[in-house]
Amino acid sequence: MQKQDDSSGSFRDRLYTIDESGKRVWVFARKPKGILTTARNITGTLLMIFFFTAPFIKVNGQQLLLFDFFHRTFVIFGVQFWPQDFNIFFIGMIALMVFIILFTVTYGRIWCGWACPQTIFMEVLFRRIEYWIDGDAHRQKELDARPWNADKVLRRILKHGVFYLISFVISNFFLMYIMGSDAWIQLVTGPPTDHVAGLAGMIIFSFVFYFIFSWFREQVCTIVCPYGRLQGVLLDRDTIVISYDYARGEERGPLRKSENRDETRKGDCIDCNQCVVVCPTGIDIRNGTQLECINCACCIDA
Repeated sequence: MQKQDDSSGSFRDRLYTIDESGKRVWVFARKPKGILTTARNITGTLLMIFFFTAPFIKVNGQQLLLFDFFHRTFVIFGVQFWPQDFNIFFIGMIALMVFIILFTVTYGRIWCGWACPQTIFMEVLFRRIEYWIDGDAHRQKELDARPWNADKVLRRILKHGVFYLISFVISNFFLMYIMGSDAWIQLVTGPPTDHVAGLAGMIIFSFVFYFIFSWFREQVCTIVCPYGRLQGVLLDRDTIVISYDYARGEERGPLRKSENRDETRKGDCIDCNQCVVVCPTGIDIRNGTQLECINCACCIDA
């Protein structure tokens, strides 16, 4: 990402990941290191473990979580709900929405940065694999600008092959939450001709997840997700959010050892741009609260 400084407020009229011609600006996020990043990775790892194990957990003979829309059967923590129980389910959904609103008013977009499946799989899993294969952000930029050669082709095949393999695994577990783990076992062990619809859904979901995590990425948060568009009306001055302190940071600029901060009227922000280059959504947090910010704390650990 290029360094941007916009104090006019026009930054709110555009996405940082789209240039003036409407072309997408790819985000090459640097790898942050710090206490909050470590805590977020641990949280994401635990949630992924839950995602991959929950379909096999049985409570009272029922799958822990099941959302079988085809047979209109819903199981939440082992409690089964039928269509005639829709009033209970509806009240539960209203209570959940109220909880989400109150949680957002208090803690901001902590869900987006710490618990959202899109963020967890992208930042804790896929981007780590990308660092392993393509290198850090600087090496990724070099690889992207490099002409096609054997090394670049090999890395692209390896990365996208691993990406699709993981997407295929995720899609299978996603299907378990829809059709049940027992039905999924029958799907993968039975004759393909008996499970055409299930196999078609498996392939479709695999390509959807692959498309999201290999190309669409942060645009899910900035374009598709409706939750991000609600932030402006849910946050207030008491909401806990990650933001830039203007009073402390401005006037931003580097400060030499021989200079006196009071005499130069410079703030604590040394304008190193590290908070920008580590942002997975490609924004400049110093420009104020933005819908693309997911409160992931990368800029703090920068």
